[in-house]
Amino acid sequence: MKPQYSVHPQGFPLSQQYIAQGYGKFPYVILRVIHGTYMQFPIVFTKEKNHDLKGISIYSEHDHPETQINDLLYAISEFKQNIEHRHKREYNLCLVLAKDQAYYYSGQEISFKNSIPSGGLLINSQQHWIALSHPHHI
Repeated sequence: MKPQYSVHPQGFPLSQQYIAQGYGKFPYVILRVIHGTYMQFPIVFTKEKNHDLKGISIYSEHDHPETQINDLLYAISEFKQNIEHRHKREYNLCLVLAKDQAYYYSGQEISFKNSIPSGGLLINSQQHWIALSHPHHI
């Protein structure tokens, strides 16, 4: 008789606490901190400034998705420039739109890919662990 093994994944997924704060919901930004460690920033589209929101607020007067993507690409480019200026170093980051759609920002280049970052250690901007060895989305 073969021994039976129960499958228990290593690590831990996003908790309901972080999901309620907007983590793991598309779209979001993943910033590569170091190899295997990623920081997630939720994205919220809003028509008015609200400083209580977690993550990156995209101020957009548009309700059309094709217009919002242009606002989003521009805002994330500015976000990348600001964070690099503040920390005086370059970062690679990824704007994740869906399970198979992402824009990768590396240096001054932006490229579209059908794969997204996953696994490793996922942290928030306060450097709290929010997931380990699991997908970054719900």
